[in-house]
Amino acid sequence: MSSPDWDNDEHLFASLTGGQAVLDWFGFCPRFHDAALERLEIANGSVLLAIRAFRMADKLDRQRRFICDRHARVTLLMNAVSGIKLNGSAASIIFDLRIRRLAADEAASNWETCDAPVKGDIVVTFDTSVGLHGLIYTKDLAFGLQPMPV
Repeated sequence: MSSPDWDNDEHLFASLTGGQAVLDWFGFCPRFHDAALERLEIANGSVLLAIRAFRMADKLDRQRRFICDRHARVTLLMNAVSGIKLNGSAASIIFDLRIRRLAADEAASNWETCDAPVKGDIVVTFDTSVGLHGLIYTKDLAFGLQPMPV
């Protein structure tokens, strides 16, 4: 799946429950590059996505590797999910995760077994370096943040 040509909507991100805490922790609107997908649960119209993330600083350590700090488990809890498209295997490293509002209704022909996502739904899309990639459409998204030791 190729990445859509858009960035995260930082205003939307900050307005979602827990979103400002995630922005404050990382110091910017994260795209979760190289984050590990730890858990994906789909049940009763909801999706829980848990990722192990970190911030990559622009400084190098003694071995000339980028210093990674601000490690955390970030959860995305999506309620009233209106569509899911997933491909790949379960073990995953995220390349890029993006969040935005859907600007127009999805074509109903893309959704044979359910109503199509509609304008205003939140779209969470993630590409992968290895493993699972996809799109999740939801009416409600909340973030959880649990700082983790290195």
